[in-house]
Amino acid sequence: MRRTVLPYLLCLFCLPVHADSQALRQLHELDSHSRLLCASAMLYFDPRERDPDPRLLTAVFHHLNTLETDALQLGQPAELMQPLLVMQDLFRELDGLPRSQRQRYPQLVVRLLEQRRQLGEAVAREVGRMGAPAQAFGEQSRDLAGLLLDHQLHHYPLPQREGWLLADEQRMALEGDIERRFDRLLAEQPAQAAALGKIRGSYRFVQRQLRQGSAEGGGAEFYLSRAVLDLDELALAAEQGAR
Repeated sequence: MRRTVLPYLLCLFCLPVHADSQALRQLHELDSHSRLLCASAMLYFDPRERDPDPRLLTAVFHHLNTLETDALQLGQPAELMQPLLVMQDLFRELDGLPRSQRQRYPQLVVRLLEQRRQLGEAVAREVGRMGAPAQAFGEQSRDLAGLLLDHQLHHYPLPQREGWLLADEQRMALEGDIERRFDRLLAEQPAQAAALGKIRGSYRFVQRQLRQGSAEGGGAEFYLSRAVLDLDELALAAEQGAR
């Protein structure tokens, strides 16, 4: 009897740990994909563009779907759902505007950014309440998405953009955190060394271009968004491997 009951009890003790790990991963995804959503939206809903790349609109839809799925699996807490629902409404309004009214894009993008900030703050509070140890994959995704968002903010015709931009010292600190976290991930996840090396190489390629001011917004969006998506997959694989 003891041999039968003991493994069952051990599984019961493990369930909250796995649940917390999944919830933490999904919270990080909410933060990072909301940043990617805004970055892609600024590229597609640019009043200076008459014929934007439709793949950017597909990217916005993907990030919205990811946010919806994560919020649903987290139980749709009101603190997260309120800004997310407003973001969905703002996207529908942006997408429904004819190009002849594209001069309205920036004011709607500002409202989108405001709701994204509220969502990010709600995520941070929820992560703090969980008291769980940091997830390096999720933090890396968040910071890479944050760099991309800051890059798009520099190039988008946003009114009073200074209030949204990272200060130079903040950006340098963020880049330092990203490099140190890549070192940590490589040390902690040797089985994922090849995938992590590829992601780091893509990041460094874009980083050099961004510093030189020569990277086009679409190129940065492609490489950094891909890096975030790849890190999400590695985070899920690590979570499943720990079960």
